[in-house]
Amino acid sequence: MGTRLPWVCVLCVLAPAALAAGQESGPAFDPTPMSLPQFGSGARRLVTSKDLLGLREIHGLSISPDGKYVAFVVGQADLETNSYRSGLFVVRTSGGEPPLCLGSAGMPHWDFINQWIGEQPQWSADSRLIWYRMRMRADEAWQVWQWNAEGGTPKQLTHVAGDVRKYARDSSSQKIMMKVELPASREATTKLLERGILYDRGVLPWEGAAALTSSLASAERRSETWVHEVDTGAERKATEAETLSFGPDIQRFQKIFDSKREAGRECRIEKVAPAPGGNYAALFCSFDEHEPSGLMRWNAFLMSADGERRWQLAPDSYRIADYWWSSDGSAFYFVPSQGDGRPRKVRVIETKSGKVRETFQAEEMLQDFSMDAASRWIACTRETNLSPPRLAVIDQRSGSLETLADINPEFQHLELSPAERISGVNSYGEEWFGHLVKPAGYEQGKRYPLIVTLYRSGDYFLLGASGNENPIQVYAADGFAVLSFDVGRNRLRKDGNFESHLLDWASPAASLEMAVQSLVDRGIVDGTKVGLAGLSHGAEILEYAISHTHVFQAAVESGPAARDPYFFYMAGRGWHELFAKWGLGGWPEGESKKNWQKFAASLNADQIETALLVNSADSEFIGTLALCSSLEELQKPVEVYIYANELHIKNQPRHRYEIYERNADWFRFWLQGEQDPNPDKKEQYSRWQRFPSDKKKPLPGLPQKDGSE
Repeated sequence: MGTRLPWVCVLCVLAPAALAAGQESGPAFDPTPMSLPQFGSGARRLVTSKDLLGLREIHGLSISPDGKYVAFVVGQADLETNSYRSGLFVVRTSGGEPPLCLGSAGMPHWDFINQWIGEQPQWSADSRLIWYRMRMRADEAWQVWQWNAEGGTPKQLTHVAGDVRKYARDSSSQKIMMKVELPASREATTKLLERGILYDRGVLPWEGAAALTSSLASAERRSETWVHEVDTGAERKATEAETLSFGPDIQRFQKIFDSKREAGRECRIEKVAPAPGGNYAALFCSFDEHEPSGLMRWNAFLMSADGERRWQLAPDSYRIADYWWSSDGSAFYFVPSQGDGRPRKVRVIETKSGKVRETFQAEEMLQDFSMDAASRWIACTRETNLSPPRLAVIDQRSGSLETLADINPEFQHLELSPAERISGVNSYGEEWFGHLVKPAGYEQGKRYPLIVTLYRSGDYFLLGASGNENPIQVYAADGFAVLSFDVGRNRLRKDGNFESHLLDWASPAASLEMAVQSLVDRGIVDGTKVGLAGLSHGAEILEYAISHTHVFQAAVESGPAARDPYFFYMAGRGWHELFAKWGLGGWPEGESKKNWQKFAASLNADQIETALLVNSADSEFIGTLALCSSLEELQKPVEVYIYANELHIKNQPRHRYEIYERNADWFRFWLQGEQDPNPDKKEQYSRWQRFPSDKKKPLPGLPQKDGSE
């Protein structure tokens, strides 16, 4: 099975030192196994921040080879203890029985920016045993654990001296192959701190010395391939042949592809998915820089091992969102995405004939696929704008889609506002789309304040936008219209050409103006009461929009955006290379000065009339200071919160809840003139009221059809 692509952000590409090193002290973990309620209860009511924070989420699923069971991992945040719990469950594909909890699935699998990434449980060939990579304490190594599908106490299967980062059973099912990251020796770490550190591309000064040394210490760790013998439990270092067989050799496949390359069919291979038996492989390429459409488009090919046969997969698509092989390697299943946020079709290509056909499409968003050995059952998640992900199964014989487990039955009793898709093409000829969520109790003809969330949207459950910091349904419950906005498909820009790269921010800003104006023209939105919220690339768009347009009266960002000449000086050489591609290279006071002036929000702070709230991780807040200090000096409303022991995505439940609540308070204060009577928030409102009085007056806003301004 393939994995979901993370939302694109420059920070993800550069992987700052602190992010790569991991959190110093993150949220707690509760080892108590999760339980799943079978039914929701209570009278219907509006959704709250606590409801969204406590949402249970599926973090990996796998169907048994015989097609009788689905194993899946569920995780949930707990506000009271500032912790997470997990559970490993199995449920029959025949339905009719509640899921069985096999115990805790261990600590969350956090990635380098603090997202809980999903990982498939793995089944033994006889469908009796389940394996999953787990640890129960932060001071333990990641190891493979084993469960019996019928229940009982799990046992630790592997005991290698390091973290198991990847594992898989071999074709004989007699071995478990493991990629093991060995701990850095104490001697190596000590030597690191006893010598000078060369300032090079890997050093990011703005992250601080602690992040630097932590990252360098991590770099001292090395990886090895190990083997666990299933029958005896013996563990040993893999032979050279076993090591080569465990991970596909991308360079070898690149040479084969290039030797047989046809005109116009290039592929810089980033990932290889070999078929069982090794006769074929799926090749996933980096985006084509010469794509005639001007869109970033990720290509994929299916190729025989000798390169004599190959087919391009979904040449009309934006990227392949998911994929998997049939158990015998005779068919490859893939899920193309058009980058438009709509539900996707499942396609299959037969290696014998090269014939492609559509095998399933639903009106809902389906993701996280897993297929049985007989290719009859496909397990997946299903969701809509109003329904969080549920575990489901597709029966390929009947073409039916059935829910196996609703892990959040309480949401059936919550008042959720439906979403309406809107779209357009802006003045630069670039498309955008979004989902309009009308306020609870919406009245035709009444104008409402609007909050726009950035920068991705789709026909999935609208939780908290990019980074999960803006509770869309809570905003709607508070009387706001909400536009979950998507910038559309990524565009290719010319390296070194500033005007070309400026469109990465100017074009979304133009789309935002167009989208908001369309809602004003429809009589839904009050153009003098519009807010904007964004994280990561969304924060970049936000800063450009509030400094180059006059649409937004209040904004909330989390980032940092870090797009100004002051950040240039502390960014590090890796960032300097990126700035050069954007046409912002060289000394900021030299030839690039005029470009920085056109672009940077901090240099245009005098044009900003938007009340700005910033929620920043302690590993990133320095990048926001140029803009925030400028606004403070100009006596403009700005407030910054710094969250300790966080990375790009804030994962501590209490931090997440506080951000949900404060963001809602900020928008209610500036766009509705309302305050929460909670006495614990008295000091908050006292600060906000001390902002200059002229900054609390509504701006003229966008023209409205009835002639009001």
